[in-house]
Amino acid sequence: MERREEQWGAAGAGAASALDFTVENVVKALHQLYYDPNIENTNLAQKWLMQAQVSPQAWHFSWQLLQPDKVPEIQYFGASALHIKISRYWIDIPTDQYESLKAQLFTQITRFASGSKIVLTRLCVALALLALSMMPDAWPCAVADMAEDSPVDGQGRCLALLELLTVLPKEFQTSHLPQYRKGLVRTSLAVEGGAVFPLLEQLLQQPSSPSCVCQKVLKCFSSWVQLEVPLQDCEALIQAAFAALQDSELFNSSVEAIVNAISQPDA
Repeated sequence: MERREEQWGAAGAGAASALDFTVENVVKALHQLYYDPNIENTNLAQKWLMQAQVSPQAWHFSWQLLQPDKVPEIQYFGASALHIKISRYWIDIPTDQYESLKAQLFTQITRFASGSKIVLTRLCVALALLALSMMPDAWPCAVADMAEDSPVDGQGRCLALLELLTVLPKEFQTSHLPQYRKGLVRTSLAVEGGAVFPLLEQLLQQPSSPSCVCQKVLKCFSSWVQLEVPLQDCEALIQAAFAALQDSELFNSSVEAIVNAISQPDA
């Protein structure tokens, strides 16, 4: 520990002990990680930051690291810490804090809709994991709640919603939910898919939708059909994907969506 404190002090990061996970020390450690030319110092900073991410204090400093005055690298660490806490330590979160955590994540996603895309994606993954952990009992209409506001109010907001809806099925596929929970959540997602497909159809068939939105729609569709969605439930979207093959910018995304749709067992 003495060696660590000495090296951190020499690097300008301050004497941060393993329990001193403050916002200031996290920022200093990140600066050391990214900018210190001494590989030993960067390795020490990395190990300390990994401890910080799983510490109880992470619930406090994560939100502060997401503030607008922080650079994207720092914001990303804050979003990643939230993701880790939700994915690994869900059981430690009191049930009376679920709604507050959900509201804060929604607020940050809305704010980062026009901000750093890597931070936005990490926040979307964190909220997706929160939804999977709460479904179906504590949050029975998670997908409908995500899509309830009109996404066509602004392109940034629309893309943020599509990113959130895209990562949700992906996180389910790679989640480590207990088998009985996985079955319940899969059933809930299958039901909620009914709220997703009409929205995707509207955006893909809307003449005013820019190419970037259409690409995200196709990627979102491609993600959802991997939940073994019956073809009749997404027939209109498959037809729209075939029509999108005529657009060179959408060709690859269209092919991926079509292949994923017709290769499912229920197809």
